[in-house]
Amino acid sequence: MLTYLASDYPLEEVKNAHVKQLSVNQALELGIKVPDFLLEPSFDKDKPNVILWVDDEKNFGEISIREFQRADICDDLYTQKRFLAYLEWDYTESRAENLIRYLQAHLLNADEIELWRIWLGQWFDDGMPRIKKHHINIEQLTCLDLEKVFGKNNHEFPECIIVSRSK
Repeated sequence: MLTYLASDYPLEEVKNAHVKQLSVNQALELGIKVPDFLLEPSFDKDKPNVILWVDDEKNFGEISIREFQRADICDDLYTQKRFLAYLEWDYTESRAENLIRYLQAHLLNADEIELWRIWLGQWFDDGMPRIKKHHINIEQLTCLDLEKVFGKNNHEFPECIIVSRSK
């Protein structure tokens, strides 16, 4: 499953402050238990981003938005927008409210932003799949709209919310 944002205007990155990527030595300094194979003498213990650490498991699903390039993904992304960013999060109402604030801020500079939810690695024998698109003005966007797309576990087809700014 891939959830991502697409826009014709650069997307601001958001880091989940509760998650850190650490080297083995950084983890050891923090008192984090490290798997034995990472303690082997041949392993570079200063290599960055080896260990993913979260302060509390409930915080793992906080919003994270990271830029990526079209060439990073093999599948069709179904958008022509120039700027792309992973949207990593687990739906909750408070996180949806934060995402709406992010979208409002983005739409001060952009005309619209797309929020996508697709399966990666889906090859379609019959050409393009059916894509379900929802067009919503930012003034009408609610947490319920986001929950309908991002708060469900089943996923039958690519789905997109296209949010436009007020004219």
